[in-house]
Amino acid sequence: MGNVFHEIYDFLKSSEKEMLIQKSGSTTDSSNEKIRSGQSYLYKKYGMESEVIEVRLKQKVSGSFLNQALLQACKRYPYFNTRLIEKNGDFYIVQNEQSMIARRTKQLARLGHISCGYHLVDITYYDDSVFISFHHALCDGRGIMPFIETLIYYYCNLKYEPVKPPEGVRLADEPLLPGETEDPFLQEYDFDKDKTFIALSRDAFAIPENVPSEEITNYRYEMKLPAEQYLKICKENNATPVILLSLLMSRAIAELYPDYDKPVNANIATDMREALDCPNTFKNCVKSMILPYSREFSQKTLTEQAAEYREILKAQRDRDYCRKEANAMMGLFDKLDEYGSYEEKQKIMGFFEGMALNTYIVSYLGQFKLGENAMHIDEIHLYNSGTTGLGINMISCGESFVLDFKQNFASDKYVKAFSAQLDQLGIAYQASEAIPFVTPGDSLIKRS
Repeated sequence: MGNVFHEIYDFLKSSEKEMLIQKSGSTTDSSNEKIRSGQSYLYKKYGMESEVIEVRLKQKVSGSFLNQALLQACKRYPYFNTRLIEKNGDFYIVQNEQSMIARRTKQLARLGHISCGYHLVDITYYDDSVFISFHHALCDGRGIMPFIETLIYYYCNLKYEPVKPPEGVRLADEPLLPGETEDPFLQEYDFDKDKTFIALSRDAFAIPENVPSEEITNYRYEMKLPAEQYLKICKENNATPVILLSLLMSRAIAELYPDYDKPVNANIATDMREALDCPNTFKNCVKSMILPYSREFSQKTLTEQAAEYREILKAQRDRDYCRKEANAMMGLFDKLDEYGSYEEKQKIMGFFEGMALNTYIVSYLGQFKLGENAMHIDEIHLYNSGTTGLGINMISCGESFVLDFKQNFASDKYVKAFSAQLDQLGIAYQASEAIPFVTPGDSLIKRS
């Protein structure tokens, strides 16, 4: 009798999950049953802060054209018109009965809240800016980029003279790419276990402000660099944009704190899609790489430093190394699956909430595909609140590199120190004053 009961229970359980998946709008190449790759972002005490990509146009935004463009974008990306439901501590993605609507407001909604129709991607606008808020449990920056490129293309074609779509921009009537909804963290990856991998320490110099606190005031400093000048210095020193950024910031910190007793570490968010054979997935597929700046390293020329950083990054991008690290991440997800309630999973993840990456964090989203419509775009920014210490987001936009320095403190000393490094290289820049800001935590579950 007991066995029969368990069989019936298992059947009902599997049927329930299957129904959820069928509602999700996932394509047939997706075997995902619940949030997997992004589940570590679902158990923060006060909710996960929204990631925001702000597209700043040269003219005031038309709400009518933006909503028409959004309708076209949602036809191509139905998996963003979704919501989450929680059951026994697990979150399942289901199709949202409410359509996404772009709203005119200065106030960012809590993702998953009724105010944005329970969506995990929310579009708002005000004056000359469009704000795309997204939840890291659903996707990463690279995962949302194609959606934004499509949205910008349709909006500009409606508001201005139509142009041919930039190469690579996905249109409303085009099918999903192979593996576009695939979750990269469903099964372990094979890798060469006999290979010797690079060993880098995360025990790095911590800036004094890198102290976790529940009472955080968030500030941003915006900076804009001419792409031509910046890339010229990159080329002269055989550096990439993110390598040069890391070198200049680490050098600036080393000069601010000449008695630093540990390496200054740049923690670089990097895309693992190619290494995990899922180049088209929209889901989270990132890991952190380290670029250390030591006293010995500081004595080398900029060109020598860039060459060494290239090798360090190459070693951390190694296919087998990425697969090994992906397996380790899945170990955490498997551990979470062992617990049957939200409270238990939150307790496990609470251990990681107080951790901070020393010395600072860098995220380079890359270049948006804008084509001829680049003439209508002023800047594109990426930011989120909740940063402990210092983080820098970088985007290539038209003829500029746009940087956002994210801090839990108001001082501009790091921005000024970085600016001094730019002055030495003859790179012009525009920098803002401190901008207090907040991107709200999600509303996926009632919190005490």
